Amino acid sequence: MVSLRRASLAVAVLALLAGCSNRESPTNKRPQAGTATASPVDGVQQIVMTSGVDLRFHPSTLVVHAGKVRIILENTSKPGAGPPHNVIFSKLPGADVPLATAGSSESVTFTAPAPGTYNFVCSIHIAQGQTGKLIVK
Repeated sequence: MVSLRRASLAVAVLALLAGCSNRESPTNKRPQAGTATASPVDGVQQIVMTSGVDLRFHPSTLVVHAGKVRIILENTSKPGAGPPHNVIFSKLPGADVPLATAGSSESVTFTAPAPGTYNFVCSIHIAQGQTGKLIVK
């Protein structure tokens, strides 16, 4: 009877420990990739980035110069089969890209300030590590 209780206790402890892990999910470990520099389109620096079911921005580093900028976010997920994404800057008011549902795109046009680095996230997938940065030269 005592050994059965010990065995049950050991199984319960192992099950509890297996459920409590500090390991990140594989999604969180995927690297952020790519750098792109904006190209002029009708007098506005324009840059296109994509995101889909992998919960990453492509590219994740955007390079622009101070002045008028348009960021286009294309959600490459099939309509109805993928998550929405947005771009939210922590210290760059007016530069946020609204929510792009699967199969759609959204954009924002704003004036990039003085040189610096501005971090952004997908507000829905912060926990999964969907982040990027805008470098203003």
